[in-house]
Amino acid sequence: MSLINKWLYPGMRIKRWMFLFILSVVVLSAGFAGLFGWIFRDVKIQTSVNFDDFFFRLHKLKALDYLFIMLGLGGVVLAVRRAYYSVLTVYAPGAGIDFINAAYSRAKLKRGPKVAAIGGGTGMPNVLRGMKKYTSNISAVVTVADDGGSSGRLRKEYSILPPGDIRNCIVAMADEETLLGKLFQYRFGRKGDLEGHSFGNLFITAMTHVVGDMPKAINESSKVLAITGNVLPVTLENVTLNAKLSDGRVIKGESKIPKANGKIEKVYITPQKCEPYYKAVEAIKGAEVVVLGPGSLYTSIIPNLLVPGIGDALREKKSLKIYICNIMTQPGETDGFKVSDHIRAIFDHAGSGIIDVVIANNKLPDARLIKKYAGEGAYPVEIDRKEIHRLGVKLVEGELFRDGDYIRHEPELLAKMIIKLIMV
Repeated sequence: MSLINKWLYPGMRIKRWMFLFILSVVVLSAGFAGLFGWIFRDVKIQTSVNFDDFFFRLHKLKALDYLFIMLGLGGVVLAVRRAYYSVLTVYAPGAGIDFINAAYSRAKLKRGPKVAAIGGGTGMPNVLRGMKKYTSNISAVVTVADDGGSSGRLRKEYSILPPGDIRNCIVAMADEETLLGKLFQYRFGRKGDLEGHSFGNLFITAMTHVVGDMPKAINESSKVLAITGNVLPVTLENVTLNAKLSDGRVIKGESKIPKANGKIEKVYITPQKCEPYYKAVEAIKGAEVVVLGPGSLYTSIIPNLLVPGIGDALREKKSLKIYICNIMTQPGETDGFKVSDHIRAIFDHAGSGIIDVVIANNKLPDARLIKKYAGEGAYPVEIDRKEIHRLGVKLVEGELFRDGDYIRHEPELLAKMIIKLIMV
């Protein structure tokens, strides 16, 4: 009873709407009583109640009954609506209309297609940023082979899965990448023990030790940013990515492969018989569309396919499987690669049947950007249509980036192309 009394305190702006609601119900009841009285009189129902004396002395005009009903209904709607806003402003001042819009948006997104995105690095988050506007049924299956930078240090010092790629996906899938998202991406720059670490990596590491394992830590971290969908490591085991180069060298460690300055013949993980994370396999099997990439071919995409069970799950799927090809070649990984070379590398490592459609960029960057990237050893990936067709993969090409200082996949452009393919 004390809780009810608190809602009646001055300043809560609830009492007036409660009074209006009660008054509106009384007026509505009077209107219906009079209307039913007219109906009973018209059909000449004989009862012990004298409707002539009871109803029609109160209501001389039938129009007055309809007016009472309209006023009563209007009052009830207004009272409920204004009481709702009064309660809402106590918990979230100024968020009334935003709350309604958010509720509608969430309901609409829940009806969206089930999507599994596989990859890592900085490329896949662009897919997630675009697709979260069309569906909330997204599962990001993320590589855990990273051993460089902040992730590598935390992985080595605390014996956890590298959190960097996971953090990027969590931030990308947040409802809105607001202050909390910026906080997760904040990187300490001053000299000291924290130099180079991002706050999000430290947060996920601490959460892992608090809750006991990485999947729970990801789940709790995801709640903090209210993400759309799920982020799933491809495996929970500590795997190392290795590369065999054409000159016979074997490079151990994901971060060292692009720096080896050699042509990659193949990559493999150790231990090779690691177990896939069962939820990642379930997400792939249950998806209506699977999206691979974009991202570093040999260090972000293929490592996922090397985990036993992932490639099999993809081959068994009858639904759409899309590979988003990089716009530019990547020094140390895909020097001189055309679109078909990307597809062939995936097939060589994981077998055919992994890709149904490849999305490739056909917009040529301006001369200034081409010169800038050429200085770093990166060039536009050429679309070799005949070879792509020979590999049995459908080609969908279009503009995948917007003009600016960098050549990066535009989330909205990617999402529109993927949704269009799903709807076909």
